[in-house]
Amino acid sequence: MGPNDINKTQKRKVGRPKKSEVEKAREDTERELGEKRVKKGAPVVGPQKDSAPPQIRFFNATNLKFIDINHEVLRQYLYPNGANITINFPLKLSIDIKGIHRVFDSTGLSYFIPPSWIAVVTKPKPGAPDFIM
Repeated sequence: MGPNDINKTQKRKVGRPKKSEVEKAREDTERELGEKRVKKGAPVVGPQKDSAPPQIRFFNATNLKFIDINHEVLRQYLYPNGANITINFPLKLSIDIKGIHRVFDSTGLSYFIPPSWIAVVTKPKPGAPDFIM
């Protein structure tokens, strides 16, 4: 048996390791949104703080449970690459079993936040609790 005669059971498959559920969810999200990764320092900003828009009716057609976060003036997600997503006047929040956040704001915008963030910053309205969960 020569060096080129390797038993099939001895051959190792070479390739990519299996993707984690988080990586799969992130890729699915990017594909659905048709977006590439956010460039470093390129913030995604919702309605401006001083605009205080009237609240829009929230309609949930999913099985997801949403909690009321209308005590927050601002919610910001920070990412390791320096990017951030800022949501002004958030109203509702859902966190699914994969750690994906869905946020609905007072202008009717819905945000899908993949679980790759490293911190969440919130600012409550005056007199409102700092934490509710």
